[in-house]
Amino acid sequence: MFSDQYLAGELHQYDAPDWQPLYDLIGVHLADWFMWMHEVELENGLHLHAYKHITTRRYFHLAADGAAFIYLSGGSYREIDRRDAIDAVFEEWAELTPPPDDADRAALRKACRAAGPSANTRRRKERAQGRRSEADAAA
Repeated sequence: MFSDQYLAGELHQYDAPDWQPLYDLIGVHLADWFMWMHEVELENGLHLHAYKHITTRRYFHLAADGAAFIYLSGGSYREIDRRDAIDAVFEEWAELTPPPDDADRAALRKACRAAGPSANTRRRKERAQGRRSEADAAA
């Protein structure tokens, strides 16, 4: 479970990109669609790398350990589910120019499978299982 803690972050550097966190999340093929923008240091000492998708213009904020974060107003960040980060960055990509080709779509499916179900999908499944358990107990 992720913390709802908001962490302040400050620009650390914008000269030495580290692509490994992005490669680890989505693979080398999809990483070609990104620009490394900068590195941020959070108030807890964690460093995040910011990667901007060329077409969707959305960002990944990734730590070296694979944790994904969302940028919030005022220079703060909050950890989010890796699959939710993937879904957010690639949302509407197919409708934009340039769109993904078949190899891109296959690489995205692979990255999504590797990241597992989104937090929303897990919550829906847990609620459905809870309803089934309640119905079984009532029977």
